[in-house]
Amino acid sequence: MLKKPIRTCIVCRGKFEQNLLLRFKCKDKKLQAFDNMGRSFYICKECISLLEDEDINSKNLKKLEKALFRECKNKDNYIGQLKEILTHVR
Repeated sequence: MLKKPIRTCIVCRGKFEQNLLLRFKCKDKKLQAFDNMGRSFYICKECISLLEDEDINSKNLKKLEKALFRECKNKDNYIGQLKEILTHVR
């Protein structure tokens, strides 16, 4: 019996099946959808929904931003980049 791969969301640290997560990577200080090259990370759909929170100082939005800073190893406007990627993907 085949097991589905389990991956971890970088924001909430929850364990999910791979098909329930969105996959991204950082390249040249830019956030991108994963293109099958290089290192990547996963964010669950529940954590992605935090972007719809209008309060920019929200505790959950800060948690998402901090996780992106940690993965990309610098501080940039990753929340804006993530919103842009998601509008193109949907």
